[in-house]
Amino acid sequence: MIIKKLDLYMIRLFMAPFLMIYSTIFIIFMIQFFWSQIDELTGKNISMFIILKFILYFGISILPLVTPIALLLTSIIIFGDFSENQELIAIKSSGISLFRVMIPILGITFVLSIGLYLFSDFVIPKAKMKVKKLGYKISLTHPSIKLKEGIFVNLFPNFFIKIDRINSNYLYKIFIFFYGKNSLVNTILSQRGVLIPNQEDGSIQLKLMNGVLYSENLNGPKKKEQSSYQIVEFDTLIQNFKIPSEYKIKNLYDDDYDFYQTLNTKNLIQKINFLKKENYNKINTEKSKIYLAKLQLELQKKFTFPVTCIIMFLIGAPLGAIIKKGGLGYPTMIALIIFIIYYTLLTITQNKVEKTEICPWIGAWIPNFVFFPVSIWMTYKTVMDDFYII
Repeated sequence: MIIKKLDLYMIRLFMAPFLMIYSTIFIIFMIQFFWSQIDELTGKNISMFIILKFILYFGISILPLVTPIALLLTSIIIFGDFSENQELIAIKSSGISLFRVMIPILGITFVLSIGLYLFSDFVIPKAKMKVKKLGYKISLTHPSIKLKEGIFVNLFPNFFIKIDRINSNYLYKIFIFFYGKNSLVNTILSQRGVLIPNQEDGSIQLKLMNGVLYSENLNGPKKKEQSSYQIVEFDTLIQNFKIPSEYKIKNLYDDDYDFYQTLNTKNLIQKINFLKKENYNKINTEKSKIYLAKLQLELQKKFTFPVTCIIMFLIGAPLGAIIKKGGLGYPTMIALIIFIIYYTLLTITQNKVEKTEICPWIGAWIPNFVFFPVSIWMTYKTVMDDFYII
């Protein structure tokens, strides 16, 4: 009976702070995302509803990263406060070990880990696919969102544009070059212009004012073709550009646009096996190896984050019992240091995997390989009362 009451007490002690910390960290990540994307999402006549949908889908995708941090910080705070108030000493004096005290919250952590895997496998891929479709829809209705001031942008195939200033779909100081028939180069300089999208057929009309068109032409018979240059000054020039259907598909499903992130475990395994069976590495070697590595890394990540949750709890609980400090200040600082080390390792190894410098499964699991022995050692030492901070 005493054990059951202790279990319920620990669960009650854990749940409220965990939900509060989880919500706080989630909000911080959301604010950081909105702040980083504010220039692209605002001031371009994109409705608030679409912006909110973008933020919602992003929020869904960051939950695997938020969960381990929340578990780490909560466990440090709970067990730090538990130890600071001498409750842990009282429980130990009655013959109950620290590990026994940890069991109910460890059980919750296991449930959260399983839930996180299922969430990553079924919900997050759908959310990322909706983000891609939403982004593609915005690119058709608001093509100017792709434009960057002072930088050449490949707006669609064989078409490059640089603008000095942009205001919604109105452009100023425009420099365009595109390839026409027979891969001939056409260059346009214009003082101002406007992008007019046609949502029905996916075409884009570019209306330019006060500019010059430099056009290259071929003259003479096919065997003796000679190129000539034509210069046309204009007050108004209207160009219609039809986006090829194959480019639309590529824009939505191309490997470079992280389409692999929209696949669940079953589809990832099928895709990896198919590529290996078809000797995909022999075709376009470097790009295919990178793509295959990304697929394998994405598959491993679906399992690494749930395991990370368990590891973070096994680090946080004994660490809280050792430092004997509750509250937010000291535990938050320690949790941040641990998370920064973990995230740095994760980022470095993922970059190396995407450059095919290390094996994907090794790269995905290295942070856990580093922290798992530490978590076991700390738990063992703390349970055996053989861990002291001098």
